[in-house]
Amino acid sequence: MILSAAGAELSYTQGFVPVGVGNAWAAKPGGVGAVNSSLTDATNLTIDWSTGTYFPITMTTNTTFTFINATIGQRIKLILTQNGTGSNTGTFSQAIFSGGSKTLSTTANAVDTVEVEYTGSLYLANLLKAYA
Repeated sequence: MILSAAGAELSYTQGFVPVGVGNAWAAKPGGVGAVNSSLTDATNLTIDWSTGTYFPITMTTNTTFTFINATIGQRIKLILTQNGTGSNTGTFSQAIFSGGSKTLSTTANAVDTVEVEYTGSLYLANLLKAYA
């Protein structure tokens, strides 16, 4: 059992555990992460790290991704699938990418993943392209 500063019991929720006195959450270690499949692609899409670990998104437009509510050491994965038309791009202005590669596959129905870790000051990202 984990108690908050006010003595209330806190428990694991959606793959996360409370940090400190329960006013922040971190990904549950060693467990299966929570899937947030409620996001709908948009020109500007905010990824709230407190709502999941895995974010499957069908790309329907050119999208600028913004990250909020990340906890130091937390990791997420975006699973990005091009729609049947393809040609949709992604912009990640907050992240720096391994090898500098941040251009998504644009063919119809292409699947890429973007794995991101927050260091407290940087969002470190890896792009894995063109799953087949």
